[in-house]
Amino acid sequence: MTRNLCDSGSVSPPPATAGTRPAPRLSPLVLLSLGALAWRFGFGVYRAIYNNFLVEVHGIRPEQLGLIESIREVPGLLVVFLVALVAGLAPSLVTGAACLLLAAGLLLYPFAGGFGHLVAITLLFSTGFHMLFPPQNSLVLHHAGEGKKGQWLGRIEGVGSAAALGAMAMTALLVSRLGFRGLFFLGAAVALGGAVAFFLTPGPDRLMVRSRGLGLRREYFSYYVMTLVQGARRHFFLVFALYNLVEVHEVPTATVATLLTVSGVALVATRPLLGRLADRFGETRVLAWCFGLVAAVFTGYAFVRDVRLIYLLFFLDSVLTFELVIVLYAYRIARGEGVAAALAGGSTVGHITGVIVPFVGGLIWKFAGPSATFLFGTAVCLFGLFHAVRVGRRQALEAPARPSPSSPA
Repeated sequence: MTRNLCDSGSVSPPPATAGTRPAPRLSPLVLLSLGALAWRFGFGVYRAIYNNFLVEVHGIRPEQLGLIESIREVPGLLVVFLVALVAGLAPSLVTGAACLLLAAGLLLYPFAGGFGHLVAITLLFSTGFHMLFPPQNSLVLHHAGEGKKGQWLGRIEGVGSAAALGAMAMTALLVSRLGFRGLFFLGAAVALGGAVAFFLTPGPDRLMVRSRGLGLRREYFSYYVMTLVQGARRHFFLVFALYNLVEVHEVPTATVATLLTVSGVALVATRPLLGRLADRFGETRVLAWCFGLVAAVFTGYAFVRDVRLIYLLFFLDSVLTFELVIVLYAYRIARGEGVAAALAGGSTVGHITGVIVPFVGGLIWKFAGPSATFLFGTAVCLFGLFHAVRVGRRQALEAPARPSPSSPA
């Protein structure tokens, strides 16, 4: 009889033969933590050097950067269709394969010969990156106990943040020795280890994806709006906050990596804290706080010229990442059933702004300057704040009549 690794233990393992000892097994959540640690290390290397790599090696202009970043988000826009295509496969297999694509992208970046090559490699890297999230988060929610799902999402995010922190610290120390090429190779090698950890993670036999509407459902509308705004907010930070440091303030690679390292230290603490706050106070209240703070940060980007204050704003911007709170909100409204489909649909909707914002923001930057780009970001975040408050008030009115979410199958 073959034992189902997802089973809680109804079938006893076969006895060990004489003179042998059963091989120890890592728990699924430990394997998921190791996988997240490895791919986030690779992504941390990418993040620390990518903008300097584009500007210093390829001389990328703001409108070119916006176009590359918009193309980078196309796989995110299509992730619901990609997840539907692999719905018959186990989430551990999908997550491992996505991690392999991410590693391949890191490996190929040093060989880019120009703008066209950067676009093609970025599409490969981005496909792996965006395909990771729905099956990885689905596995975490599958294995975490009731009442601890937010904590485990936060813990694994914290592990990933610590790995990115190590990658950025290493980048600051070794960029003069290894150069861009050596750092990309190192990040790719570690990400390959993450793929192995994901392949070894037990879980459901297949992703839970409903064929009807590919996971896009009317009752998830408020979640889709939140992911739409979060997608815009994230790209204002990832594209233009970093470009502002490198292009406007001419901050070198080692300083960017050091600043990201300091921010990463704070992320290790704030990711689990955000999960606990969402468990205690509710997702919409925490989202309203975060959107309001980010709006203030973007306004600061628009008007502050002192580079030391820009460093402070960038630090605050870095730690105010709250995707896990939106994941928890998706789990609440999906009531634990088909959460992978809900996350995939939300990812696609959220990446609509991921495709539009970098391109439009790059054009605004070119014709109206960086201040106009960041004030555009302020307006987007204020809309997110008001939407979260509105949804929270509606939930408070509906709470007495709403049953508690059911457990996942």
